[in-house]
Amino acid sequence: MMIKAKAPLRQDSRSRVLDIIRATEPTSRIELVRETSLTPASITHLVRDLLAENLVREVGQGESTGGKPRTLLRLNHDSMTAIGIQLGAASVGIVATNLAGNIVGRQILQGAKDLDPQVIVTFLAQAVADLIDNLGLDRATIAGIGVAMPGPLDMPGGALRNVAYLKNLSGFAMADELEVATGLPVIVDNDATAAAVGEYWLGTTGGHPAYATVYLATGIGSGLMVNRRPYRGSSSNAGEIGHISIDFRGPDCPCGNRGCLELFAAPPVLVEKARLAPASAGLAEVALGNVEDGMSRLGILAARGNAAAMNIIREGAESLACGIVTLVNLFDVDMVVLAGPGFSSCAAFYLKEAQQALDSRTLARGVHTVSVVMSASPRDAAALGAATLALQDKLDRKPSGELKK
Repeated sequence: MMIKAKAPLRQDSRSRVLDIIRATEPTSRIELVRETSLTPASITHLVRDLLAENLVREVGQGESTGGKPRTLLRLNHDSMTAIGIQLGAASVGIVATNLAGNIVGRQILQGAKDLDPQVIVTFLAQAVADLIDNLGLDRATIAGIGVAMPGPLDMPGGALRNVAYLKNLSGFAMADELEVATGLPVIVDNDATAAAVGEYWLGTTGGHPAYATVYLATGIGSGLMVNRRPYRGSSSNAGEIGHISIDFRGPDCPCGNRGCLELFAAPPVLVEKARLAPASAGLAEVALGNVEDGMSRLGILAARGNAAAMNIIREGAESLACGIVTLVNLFDVDMVVLAGPGFSSCAAFYLKEAQQALDSRTLARGVHTVSVVMSASPRDAAALGAATLALQDKLDRKPSGELKK
């Protein structure tokens, strides 16, 4: 695993310039100066380097505004690719993206719950190799692999700590082991943080400078973005909304807290409620398959008007809304994006409850509104974010600033 020293301004600016080109292409050097506040000379040098590395192409000239016509720039989308992995208890999602963050291939695999860690590494490495081969990707163009996992994480090796539904991976240095197995650089980040990054690349968040993503899979997490940058906290474990206490006299949580949000709103809790419902409730099919399958079936039944399913989903959505209000009060974001497989079939219930709670209960509701939207790609958001973080890591990497652990 690489430990990366702080890169100088020029190295930091590379990915920023590429990000602006991606978002506004075709663009010009003059517009890059305006957007970045870098000097014209700095932009000239940066663009020259990006052209030499084949990351950017000149694609003709723009209309003249009275002076010399502007030379337009676009990303060379296929010059670099990255792999993103969303590693969950119930399912594993893998995507390949190009330099523009467009998904060019994907796989959905079995979840990692209860599997031996080395077995997980082996099947992930094989799945990545299969995806690369099936897409005909040149390994020389692959920036690396980003892995999005539930927290808390122990960096830099990427080991999980105290995750109740992935105890089999506790203390296992996933980043180090997967790097050895694949021969590619690997970085690890929190799945909710990765999803927040993914939503920016998906275009869900528009011009919002500060927003949060609430990620619902087996557990509940949140990711925070401020000025296009993820906020991670001191140990990359910021945003653990699932372990906000919403009932301080409530049941003990495996995390050590009491009355945590996950104990009331996480998909395993809702699926278990459905399993315990009387036969007359018509929820027997919810217990089939893994927890993501069960949550999907529960949402479908609720959408069809099954009263018992609607009550279970609504109670979960109300509890989650409590956590979202707290999140907004703490970080003063003006947008919340709902992402993750847990929302796949019941988005409308969660959107309604969250929006009503934010409109009536946030402290700053008289100052600004907070909008709640569904992810453009709920299942892929974390994997996409992980891939784009791998791209960012490659673009920011300075060879002389890397030290072997």
